[in-house]
Amino acid sequence: MITSWVNSRLSGAGLPPTREGLSEYVLGRLKQVTGYAYGSSNFYGDLFRAKGITSDAVNDLDAFSEVPFTFAEDILKNPYLFLCVSQGDVLRGFTVETLEGEMKQVFFTRDDLERVVDSISSVFDSIGITPNGHVAIVFPSENEWGIPDLISKAAKKSRGNATLVDVPDLEKQISQIEELKPEIIIGSAQQLFFLSAVLQRQGRPLGASPKAVIASHGCVPYILTEKAKAMIDRSWNNLFEYFGITEMGFTVSFDCRVHNGLHLNEVDIYAEVVNPESGEPKAPGEKGELVLTNLSSRAMPILRYRTGYLSSIIEEPCSCGDTLTRRLKVFSSIATDEDLLNQPVVLRPF
Repeated sequence: MITSWVNSRLSGAGLPPTREGLSEYVLGRLKQVTGYAYGSSNFYGDLFRAKGITSDAVNDLDAFSEVPFTFAEDILKNPYLFLCVSQGDVLRGFTVETLEGEMKQVFFTRDDLERVVDSISSVFDSIGITPNGHVAIVFPSENEWGIPDLISKAAKKSRGNATLVDVPDLEKQISQIEELKPEIIIGSAQQLFFLSAVLQRQGRPLGASPKAVIASHGCVPYILTEKAKAMIDRSWNNLFEYFGITEMGFTVSFDCRVHNGLHLNEVDIYAEVVNPESGEPKAPGEKGELVLTNLSSRAMPILRYRTGYLSSIIEEPCSCGDTLTRRLKVFSSIATDEDLLNQPVVLRPF
């Protein structure tokens, strides 16, 4: 789980690793990021002035809930209006193709992406990767600072090794993974689903015994359904979910061994659940649309982003022992038909 990452960030901020300390941290970050976006982002500066919102308007969570929502259409229209740094400070951008074929661009500075590396490393540490333990990365190949490189950097930070498994043939991918005998396998939920279908057709489990198989989803609107989870777990065992969207820096929430909700990365992400029709807040445990705010992005902070995911938030302590973070349950998305698992997904660097 991601609790160790949250603990270390709270300690670095001089706050106790308690729920009260985390709440103080989150409110402080919400104040800072709102003021930062107001002063540095053309989109939010214009929006706040039009709505009569001042840079110091956020004094509590109720005040923050008055900040207008941000929609995918806003980013699609002109992502450069969201930039809070010069284009020369942007290390990397990602382009995600929507189901409608439109391209959504999100930008990152070097320190933004280094935080992603640290967060993924904390996940590997919590699983218990051993020195020189191997991580098999099942994502499409990208250039430096792309998703496979971020994962590889995280594995090295956790004193492990990583190998990208990206041969185009599914059976060859399975053979390469089995030869590596990795402690951890991490890949897109869609690709792991495809590989599981091959293993199921062959009538056998994976010829390796990883400590964890991490199915990553959220960056594209393909929900990891219960049927897909069951197929992956039957073929691979030790399935963990990792939910993250590009707009929030990929690292929103992660599974624990109890598998009862995904622990939120609350030092980097503030999560709300609202009524999809009215936008009014939903009570803990109630289903609604997931709304996220990036608390740490320097290049492109996005406030109160309507994700299109139907979710709920659990506030009760987890039986894994974590009493600090809230947990997220993701039920469905704007694309709920399981046939979508058979459609290609495009995640392009630029």
